[in-house]
Amino acid sequence: MITVKNLTKCYPVGDTSFQVLKGIDLEIAQGEFVAVMGPSGSGKSTFLNLLGGLDTPDSGEVLIEGNPIHDLQERQRTLFRRKHVGFVFQNYQLLPTMTVEENIAFPMEAEGLPKAVIAETVASLVKAVHLQGKEGNFPSQLSGGQQQRVSIARALSMKPRLILADEPTGNLDRRTGTEILDLLLSLQKNEQLTIIMVTHDVFSASYADRIILLKDGVIETDIKQKEGDHHDVLASILAQLNA
Repeated sequence: MITVKNLTKCYPVGDTSFQVLKGIDLEIAQGEFVAVMGPSGSGKSTFLNLLGGLDTPDSGEVLIEGNPIHDLQERQRTLFRRKHVGFVFQNYQLLPTMTVEENIAFPMEAEGLPKAVIAETVASLVKAVHLQGKEGNFPSQLSGGQQQRVSIARALSMKPRLILADEPTGNLDRRTGTEILDLLLSLQKNEQLTIIMVTHDVFSASYADRIILLKDGVIETDIKQKEGDHHDVLASILAQLNA
């Protein structure tokens, strides 16, 4: 599904530069749920942005289902994201003047899909994220958890095979965050989606099949979790984060 080769990224800091990523090599299979963790400044969000084509690397390769995202021009990356990648953000990034159904429909309308297809897809997604009865509400009339559900439905509207989630539970309380994680997990299992989630929260990471720990711009740990060993894996990750 995803192949990353020798990925590097620097950002200017005054008269010098700061190397955020220092040569990342990674492969992620279709249908994996991967949590990316690390201390502040470790490159988690930068890595996610490079995977989604929101930014370009200084060197290295990012291939999604064989497509060289790193080589695409900006408009080509935009078109690729629109059709193949769904984004879920910590702050939801919903359009405040649009209703729930209008927010979900927006990517499909931008793509010029038929109205009947859009209406059918919106109705299906509203049901999938349990927001029946809220279709006409604006984001300001929804709770944080409900807004994130709209964000997830919008991310799924073009039927992508890849979901990139940046701290999807960061603004939510534990109960609501758990509901969102349960939803993501069910989507992964039922739709065979690949989910890559950046998180600082060990509890959120416990939902993933695999945990990648970034430190100082490199992959320090890459562990596949097995049923029954979550406690030991998470304890190890937490110890490394606090080291």
